[in-house]
Amino acid sequence: MGDCGLIPQEVDGETSIEVGYHVRVTLQGRGYATEAAEACRAYAAFQLGLRRLIGIIKPANLPSQRLAEKIGLRLERATRDRHDNEVLIFSGDP
Repeated sequence: MGDCGLIPQEVDGETSIEVGYHVRVTLQGRGYATEAAEACRAYAAFQLGLRRLIGIIKPANLPSQRLAEKIGLRLERATRDRHDNEVLIFSGDP
């Protein structure tokens, strides 16, 4: 189906925990990514005690941006990833 999890990521010289998610195209739009990302967010807050999560999203990926907002992340800034691609950083409390 895909995958979802918490991944340490370095962004602009700072390590943050990203909630990352990928779902096969044929299964998108059924709420699987939202359900999985919400579970990871809750785990980050209640089991790991994290105070901040991020999402690293390509500017053209509007569905992923909407999902990030559904789980409480908000657009923080635009930056470049380690491959020099433009990305948007969404962040928020878990």
